[in-house]
Amino acid sequence: MSKEEFATTFPVFMKGALFLTWLLGAFMVGHKTWLVVSTGWYGWDAHAYWLAARGDLSYSRPGGEIDAYLYSPAFATVIRPIALLDWQIFFVFWVILQASVLVWLLMPLKMRWSVPLFLASVPELINGNIFILLAACAVLGLTRPRVYCIALLTKITAAVGLLWFAGRRQWAQLIKSLSMAAIVAFTSYLLSPGEWQTWLRFLLGHRDETPDGFAGLVIRCLVATAVVLFGARTGWAWLIAPAMVIASPIFDLPVLTLLTAIPRLSMFPFTDIASKNEKGASR
Repeated sequence: MSKEEFATTFPVFMKGALFLTWLLGAFMVGHKTWLVVSTGWYGWDAHAYWLAARGDLSYSRPGGEIDAYLYSPAFATVIRPIALLDWQIFFVFWVILQASVLVWLLMPLKMRWSVPLFLASVPELINGNIFILLAACAVLGLTRPRVYCIALLTKITAAVGLLWFAGRRQWAQLIKSLSMAAIVAFTSYLLSPGEWQTWLRFLLGHRDETPDGFAGLVIRCLVATAVVLFGARTGWAWLIAPAMVIASPIFDLPVLTLLTAIPRLSMFPFTDIASKNEKGASR
């Protein structure tokens, strides 16, 4: 059943879902605006990236604390050129970048859906995390697997979408992504081996600090793996987005921004993906 057929068959459900989506969007914007006005704080995550890229790279702060940087040193190196900007200019640039990506992700939807979903993602824009970029990574990674190195070098479990290629037995695509991440990581390690060793120790030392503990994270990653593999066998690429949510170490509302990948992932029927990958592998 297509989306149009579903909407025609269940009009009451669609109207109710649309109303709730607008309600959620209005609530998220209002709530986040109140927090910014009352606390004066914005760019919680973006500020951590900015500091780390400017040379204040420290893994002494656990996740959830102000200015806690949790990603690999490679990510800080990549964004260093824009981190040379003053904080306010960097934040504006970061918001414009992610807002542009978000608009692109939601573009397949009609405006009555895309606008409230954009509004619901405003808290993520104000926080400045990278969930929107990872959503785009999930989409672009289907035809450009090297893009997945962004996930592998930041929020590692978000790279669960790579298993799409394993499920389709497209080993060349999987190798492309892993080799790209390995090259970037190796180059970064040569530049700052001490920071990489500190990061790896940080990951091992804080592996039990997820809300459900390390065992819970492992179980959720296994569930996410099953979801992606099922999607790969059925050709349902949109399942990659919820799998990324399931595999997220810390679950809160901003994590749901990963679901903005669904509109574009839903545009990829299996036959199109397979043909594009086959053409890429033959080059």
